Amino acid sequence: MTTMRARLAATLALLAGLLGATPAAAIVLGVDKTIDKVSGWSIGVSKALGGCVAAASYQDGTTVWIGFDGGKDEAFLAFTNARWRSIEGGRPYQINILTGRGRWKGRFSGVERETERGLYQSGLRKTFVVDLARAGGLDVIFEGRSIARLSMSGSSDAIGAMIDCQKAVVEAKAAPESPKSTPRADGSARKGGSSGTGFFVSEAGHVLTNHHVIEGCTEIDVAKVGVPAMRARLVASDAQNDLAVLSTPFEKPVVPALAMRPRIGESVYAYGFPLPNLLAATGNFTVGNITAAAGLGDDTRMLQISTPVQPGNSGGPLIDQYGAVVGVVSSKLNAINVAMANNDIPQNVNFAIKAMIALNFLDANGIPPAVGTKSQTPMDAASVADQAKLFTVHVVCR
Repeated sequence: MTTMRARLAATLALLAGLLGATPAAAIVLGVDKTIDKVSGWSIGVSKALGGCVAAASYQDGTTVWIGFDGGKDEAFLAFTNARWRSIEGGRPYQINILTGRGRWKGRFSGVERETERGLYQSGLRKTFVVDLARAGGLDVIFEGRSIARLSMSGSSDAIGAMIDCQKAVVEAKAAPESPKSTPRADGSARKGGSSGTGFFVSEAGHVLTNHHVIEGCTEIDVAKVGVPAMRARLVASDAQNDLAVLSTPFEKPVVPALAMRPRIGESVYAYGFPLPNLLAATGNFTVGNITAAAGLGDDTRMLQISTPVQPGNSGGPLIDQYGAVVGVVSSKLNAINVAMANNDIPQNVNFAIKAMIALNFLDANGIPPAVGTKSQTPMDAASVADQAKLFTVHVVCR
């Protein structure tokens, strides 16, 4: 995996070579439909830009715009402010961006937006905006002086949501007849491989994940945090219930208990490896609640949850406050498609396969039921996360 140092070097090389800018006449900054609010950022769709946009406004009047250039695997970055009246649309400008990690410079294009003027650049690599999001804060230098000092708190979550939004837009264009489809949470295209999450279910090293995570794989690798990946073998798969069990060479793994009676309203947690090329390789932990005891169409095999999940969470454990697994993260409602069909935006509607279904699947395939350990008293979220790290694994399909 590319290191942060390598990504920073690539970013510096990219920005040093920027020579042109998108003509101002072709730039229309705006959001036609807001899909979500994440950590102070608005995530939405822009028809003019052909993709998803994340925008955040600050007290000094500056708005930061981050998004994707249509269907291309490129990003754009823009800053606008009503006070920047000296900026002329279409004119090229050189700006510097200072962070605690270094200095970036690039050739931006002046842009006009309603009462605002701003600076815009497209054709950027995704790693550039990810690095900026992780920088913590930005100082924008224009014509030798600072014109904006901006906190980037929460921007990593916003970029993750924007990537999820962009994937949904692509799926909506490809299948507009399916406004109620539920895209899986593994996310990555099968071409070139994909990845998801799994967790140990036996002391013999068996790992449970989703069928769609390993579907079509010629090779499967499983990795624990801090331990080199090991080759896994598919033992059994159930496409109808979207479950699969793998055999791995891990010895004496930590095995969680399975909870059979989840309750609506109780706190549940997801641990997994979403967006592995962008987010932390050590895993991500999110918090939510069980919101319904059935899935779409009253599917009683599923739990509806508000716990945020992203591409790559598929197959991961849904954990209660006692450290027991109550479900297997499987899918999420396609917010873009639902919004297009009903003119209403669903919020945090995600789904997990109930632990009882998983237990029946394991039993049917000769995998001894997980004994596991379960806390006798409720744990705080940090303690649940510590437990989850011990039994959750990254599943990579090739």
